[in-house]
Amino acid sequence: MGGIPTQSLIAMAQPHDLYFFVVPPSHIALRVVGLLNALGLPPCPLHGAPMRVEGLHITVEKMGRFLDRVPGCQLELAMEAARTVVAEPFDIHLDVVQSTMGRDGKSMAQLTGRAAGLRGIRDFEHCLAQAMRRVGFQESQIRRSFSPHVTLDYQHMPFARRAIAPVAWRVSEFMLVDSLYGLGEHVVLGRWPLVSRQQAFDW
Repeated sequence: MGGIPTQSLIAMAQPHDLYFFVVPPSHIALRVVGLLNALGLPPCPLHGAPMRVEGLHITVEKMGRFLDRVPGCQLELAMEAARTVVAEPFDIHLDVVQSTMGRDGKSMAQLTGRAAGLRGIRDFEHCLAQAMRRVGFQESQIRRSFSPHVTLDYQHMPFARRAIAPVAWRVSEFMLVDSLYGLGEHVVLGRWPLVSRQQAFDW
């Protein structure tokens, strides 16, 4: 009996993206998901791809895209990096909404911030990247640059960058996520708390 051609099997395989995320608390996420409508920039009902409240996140590191499943060796490295990273909780302030062009040529709507409000998450990304290097991740799997943002809509008409009242919260944990590309589904593989130095030395 004839089987399915290899090329067809590859085309059918589900891509998996392996990420480290931070996410807003639920009360902040509810505000964020309504931002575009509140600003008079509603997603297009026909072509828009707005994020659901449970999908809002900031990608800190992306370790790669894998067909069918994430290899066990990659999961082990990611878990080890997460366990060994040394970082404290930090505050984040996002006070800019902007449109930007994605790699597919489509305009996206994002929530981001200015330098001072992003300092904590940039420092955390640096700590996480160092932990990833120590456990053996390739440099190609670690960010060369970092522009922290929350994607609000993956297909949005371009609009002028504008300042908004700050969306702020304290980040106290990060997570490892298997994202099923194209399905909008994020499977949380692990969560790790960020511990202040004072807590670390409280006996």
